[in-house]
Amino acid sequence: MFTSLQSVEDPTINLLLIMILIWVSGVVFRKLKQPPMLGELLGGFVFGPSVLGVISPDATIECLAELGVFFLMFYAGLETNPNSLKRMGKLAMLVGIGGFLLPFVAGFWLCVLVFGIDGMQAMFIGLALSITAIAVNARILNDLHLCEYQVAPVIIGASIVDDVLSFAVFSSLIGLATGASAGAFDAGAIIHIIFRLVLFFGITICIGLQFYPRLSKYFSSRESMGFTFALVVALVFGLIAEITGLHIILGAYMAGLFVKEGIVNKDLMRKINDRFVSITYGFLGPIFFVSLSFHMTLDIFSTHLSMIMVVLLVAIVGKLIGAGIGARMGGLNTKETALVAISMNGRGAVELIIASVGIELGIINDVYFSILVVMAFITTLIPPVAMGALLNRYGYGGLQKLDNDDGPC
Repeated sequence: MFTSLQSVEDPTINLLLIMILIWVSGVVFRKLKQPPMLGELLGGFVFGPSVLGVISPDATIECLAELGVFFLMFYAGLETNPNSLKRMGKLAMLVGIGGFLLPFVAGFWLCVLVFGIDGMQAMFIGLALSITAIAVNARILNDLHLCEYQVAPVIIGASIVDDVLSFAVFSSLIGLATGASAGAFDAGAIIHIIFRLVLFFGITICIGLQFYPRLSKYFSSRESMGFTFALVVALVFGLIAEITGLHIILGAYMAGLFVKEGIVNKDLMRKINDRFVSITYGFLGPIFFVSLSFHMTLDIFSTHLSMIMVVLLVAIVGKLIGAGIGARMGGLNTKETALVAISMNGRGAVELIIASVGIELGIINDVYFSILVVMAFITTLIPPVAMGALLNRYGYGGLQKLDNDDGPC
């Protein structure tokens, strides 16, 4: 359909083009009163391999994109007040469970009854429909200036609940696919997964509460080491997450929760925040969002358009209804419920990672993989546009503010 222009293979020029694209798209979309993330996604699609082919994915870009996810998650944790998240715990749990279960169940039965897909593949597709990207939501909250409102910790907390459930089911499917009796339900594998989750959170919380406070005097007098300390904390927690069989981004977020003013002084905390803002939202984060678009292909639209449309419908509506019911049960008003329900539709990198593992292990085929990539791309576009339009139309009135500016972004 499109004739690719000469692609750039030099990593330095490739990175330069991406940074120019990030800057230009940011300027344009801010003038349009839309989140810069939207421009980064569209720019990556147009100038990436899917359309013009000017920017070609390489190892350097992939590495920086992975760091972008890591930094987005760590910064979201860094700016989250655990006390605020605790106050939103029940509400976040309701939204997260509702936003996970409905699209998962609906997606599974859709695949089995409508498209005749076998059970293992259907469960995997249902899982992909149920995922919410924490990193995407953290960026949207920052772009739309929602971090000081009650919906922010609810959205981040619900995203965490959603992703914990997703990783638990994902680990189960991987265990079923790679076990001695591949494809058979193994209750022992489920117990093992629960054990790993309890182990991870137990270790990180214990370290965060018992070990970090003892370092407060040390880092209060050595400001130059504060930023390095924060990075070490994030990497250690990420390593713990991987050792226990979870995704590194959960470790990054948990690490951010414990790097607080109780560990370092207020001035150093501000400097650490400033540095992470610059790196996360000015460099690595945008590269991650641009790279998301590199996974999208146009060919699937001409061969499986009907399945794409049905999968998209179930993915979007399932999230809206499931998360919306949870938000209303938790006492949010109509505007807050709408924002929370819409935000849960962002998939992003986690869905793409899970889809790539699925095709690598032979759980899903090339067609289903491509459909999931398209679904992830389109649903990642929806939250910033819909939430931005809602706020532009109705404003921020009616949104309850948080106390002490303790938002998660």
